[in-house]
Amino acid sequence: MKSKQLRFIGLLLVIGLVASLTLGLAACGSSTTTTPALSYITVSPSSPSNLTVGSTVSFTATGTETDGSTEDLTYEANWTSSNTAAATIDSNGVATGVAAGTANITAAFDGVTSSSVALPVVAAVTLSSIAVTPATPAILATGATQQFDAVGTYSDGTTADITTQVTWTSDTVATATISATGVATGMAAGTANITAALNGVTSPAVPLTVENVTSIDVEPAAPANLTVGATQQFTATATFTDGSTEDISTQVTWTSDTVATATISSAGLATGVAAGTANITAAIGSVTSTAVLLTVVAP
Repeated sequence: MKSKQLRFIGLLLVIGLVASLTLGLAACGSSTTTTPALSYITVSPSSPSNLTVGSTVSFTATGTETDGSTEDLTYEANWTSSNTAAATIDSNGVATGVAAGTANITAAFDGVTSSSVALPVVAAVTLSSIAVTPATPAILATGATQQFDAVGTYSDGTTADITTQVTWTSDTVATATISATGVATGMAAGTANITAALNGVTSPAVPLTVENVTSIDVEPAAPANLTVGATQQFTATATFTDGSTEDISTQVTWTSDTVATATISSAGLATGVAAGTANITAAIGSVTSTAVLLTVVAP
């Protein structure tokens, strides 16, 4: 009897073990691993600045998975421009401005498409015209110099000093030469046309007349006594070979023979330094004015 009971108990244990194993295997078979899926794509920059025609801007695409993780999809996404007449975009997310307008940029991958990003494209700013100043320069004495300046006007209406950027030209270098910075030098009597050019744009010609100087008069010829520390403005007037006259105060070389008594600037402004006298002259080329005696007195 006891052996029968033991066999029955043993059978129950075996059945229980088999059942447990069966249930365990069934439970294992029913569990599955969930793979994160792409949730959405973000394109940046999301508010790009205006793109100039011919320029480029790089976009990036970032994918966010259902578990919150992110992945760079810039080189895997399918990039699209809604208006290829305004901007194109390549497989690496690099957009190129084609013409003024707006294009909506999107990135798509694995069935998910980003929100569109508006890309404004504007026309490139170009040089429209060049103006040379002075437009009507004074007669230039042989051997003297004249500074010209160039102002550029652009397609957006802005202006800029482009004196050192332009190419300066004198059509008669025997009459006047001009440096890369717009400084013309009178070489011989005659007329030369001065122009400035940049990026295919050339200014209207400015005629520059050069004359030989026969004499220079300095005024005042008899200046009042100058107090130490005070100033006296002198002017130089040239007489040319054709008989015409002109103020050439900024063209001549001013000299004081006694700088311990009085100095004089390149514009003809004398300053009293100490009591005494100084002879003031103005010269250009081989022509020098008659000396003007300037007396400096103590204050």
